[in-house]
Amino acid sequence: MKNKPSKIVYSFALLLFAVVSSVLYGLNYGLANAQGISDANSTSDANSTSDANSTSDANSTSDANSTSDANSTSGFYSNKDLFVTAEPSGFGIYQEKNSTSYSPGEPIILYIEPVGFEYNNITNENGTSLFSIDFGASFLITSSNGTILGGQENVPIGNIISHNQNKEVFIPFTVTQSVPFPTGDYIIIYKITDENSGKSFDLNKNITIT
Repeated sequence: MKNKPSKIVYSFALLLFAVVSSVLYGLNYGLANAQGISDANSTSDANSTSDANSTSDANSTSDANSTSDANSTSGFYSNKDLFVTAEPSGFGIYQEKNSTSYSPGEPIILYIEPVGFEYNNITNENGTSLFSIDFGASFLITSSNGTILGGQENVPIGNIISHNQNKEVFIPFTVTQSVPFPTGDYIIIYKITDENSGKSFDLNKNITIT
C-alpha cells in the first residue's frame, strides 16, 4: 500500500506536460533582426521567394537531421528537425543542442523546417490576392517501451498570410515540463499537419531526463 501514492503522483506528473507558444514564423534566411510573420495582418517583404508550384521542388532534399521521411504522407515532410538550446530567432538561426538529455523542468525546444506544404488563395478586405500557409500540430509522450503517458491535440500554431509563396518557414515547437519529469528515457512523437492539403508527417524523438 505504501507504493500506491508515488505511482499516482508519477502518472499525474506525466500528464501535465504542456506546449507553450508554438508560434510559426516565415523569415528570410540570414536576416538575424527580421520579425516573425504569424498573423493575418502580416506580409512578407520583397526578398521572400515565390513559386507557382508546391514548395517541394527538385532542390529540396531530406536532411540528415530529419526523422520524418518514413512517417510522412507524400510530398510533405521535415527537411530539418533538431533540438535547440533556445527559441530560434529566424529561419536557420538557432543554436543546436548537442545532446538529448534534459534536466527535470527544462524546456524541450524542437526546431522544424517543413517543406512540401500547399497554399490557400485568399483575398483581404482591400481585394488584394494573398497566400495563406496554415499548420496544425499535436504530440504524444511515451515511455521507452511505447506506453503513452500524455500529450496534446490541436496545439495552436499561427498561420502566415503573405503576398508571396514563402518557402523558408520554420516551426519552433516548445514542450514544457509543468511538473518536472521523473528521470528516465522517453519518446516524444510530434505530428505536423498541412491544413491546406491535409497531409502530415510524424517526428519521433528520444529524450532522457537526468
